[in-house]
Amino acid sequence: MAEQLLKSKNVLLTGASRGIGSAIAEIYAKHGARLYIVARDEEKLAGVAEKCKELGSPEVSIIQADLTKGDDLVRVAAEVGGDLDVLVNNAGMAATGGILQGNPDEWEKIVMLNLVTPMKLTGLFAPALTSRKGYIINISSVAGLHAIKGQAPYCASKWGMTGWSLTCLEDLKEHGVGVTAIFPAYVESDMTASASFPSDQMIRPEDIAQAALLPFRMSRYAVPSEIVVRNAVRPQ
Repeated sequence: MAEQLLKSKNVLLTGASRGIGSAIAEIYAKHGARLYIVARDEEKLAGVAEKCKELGSPEVSIIQADLTKGDDLVRVAAEVGGDLDVLVNNAGMAATGGILQGNPDEWEKIVMLNLVTPMKLTGLFAPALTSRKGYIINISSVAGLHAIKGQAPYCASKWGMTGWSLTCLEDLKEHGVGVTAIFPAYVESDMTASASFPSDQMIRPEDIAQAALLPFRMSRYAVPSEIVVRNAVRPQ
């Protein structure tokens, strides 16, 4: 029988309809996780759910939600309930302009989805995660480690995620909860479709999914608090 690192574990994954989110959903499905997948696009979620069932997930629940809305967050928490083992905060969005060209209203949306939403979800599920000695995966970005010209709002949200994730680990590890932040560079996805970085040199979503599986390969004595994944094109 194939190794199943997440057998019978209940996982909530946001931003699961595409890119990194769908890749994580698929690799977790292969490892036996029961999945709650969340995104705004219900049709795409249905496709991801079907694939995850084919790959071995015993149960996949679709939750269509706009996570920038407080009522939707509460509804997600109610649908998942108190039996959560793993929370993956993946949903996010990028900026479309720098400080001089950008729209402050858009900046607020970026900070809300990229930072405030994960904070709120963590708060809502912290009691369940502590009672079950669960795990939190936060998908950040290298933009949370250093400045990127023209991406100030995005960097601000991801720097906030860095501080949030590392502090959550300090607060929750005494309760048996692990927290990992993953910092990808350019990943091939809809979000990076207009990036100047060559698409044929971008990280694949499946690479980040492997990083999201790493914590479950380790013993309870170790936690990879920060995983940085850089772009690298190696000779074949």
